[in-house]
Amino acid sequence: MTFGEHLEELRKRVMISVIVIGVLFFACFFLHDQTLRVFISPFERVRANLLEEGIEIGPLTFIDPTESFTFALKVALYSALILGGPVCLYEMWAFIAAGLHQRERRAVMKVLPVSLGLFSIGVLFCYFLVVPIALEFLLSFAPHDQIQADIRLETYLSFITMLCLLMGGIFQLPLLQVVVARFGLLSAKSQREKRKAFIMAAVVVCAIVTPTGDALTLILVAGPMLILYELGLIAAGRVKARPQEG
Repeated sequence: MTFGEHLEELRKRVMISVIVIGVLFFACFFLHDQTLRVFISPFERVRANLLEEGIEIGPLTFIDPTESFTFALKVALYSALILGGPVCLYEMWAFIAAGLHQRERRAVMKVLPVSLGLFSIGVLFCYFLVVPIALEFLLSFAPHDQIQADIRLETYLSFITMLCLLMGGIFQLPLLQVVVARFGLLSAKSQREKRKAFIMAAVVVCAIVTPTGDALTLILVAGPMLILYELGLIAAGRVKARPQEG
């Protein structure tokens, strides 16, 4: 393919991705009641649990007249990106595949589904477990006989999206360990020897990137990371490094 043909191919792939995301965005916005319910569901479950304990938490609030509309737009966009992500990854792969050798194509075809699966598991793990536990701890921590909780829509959206995206990225760790071991960049033995350094780095990074920075959220994020690191060591130990081409 000539340079112009490559540009035309890239334009086509980008247009397909944009159209898919656009259609899903309008569909999710049209069904905004359902999409909003999915995002707000963890908060409502926590509210119900706290009410049984005698702690009354009010519903999510907004102070700007446009905030609820903006919230619906953002939720629709995030939903479209999540649902359309596999299509975008395929289009990106279809564009890159033309410049790869057959062996490299097979390798990517093996890695992409695993990566997408791990990301999805991480997001679901965070949505159903990490977010509710963190919310319940944070909302029940304050003395409610003296302080009234007033959680804004924008604040809650940032909290849940940041945590879910972070956990989806963390769940890529075992795959990354296998890849670097396969290419001879860092063997399983070397990774095992650097365990203490990794634990320190994981705690520091999680403390910086977690939305709230509280101890429980830090444990809920860093804990799975350490478990995934150990699982990655097991998987990397079963991989033979690819011989270097000389």
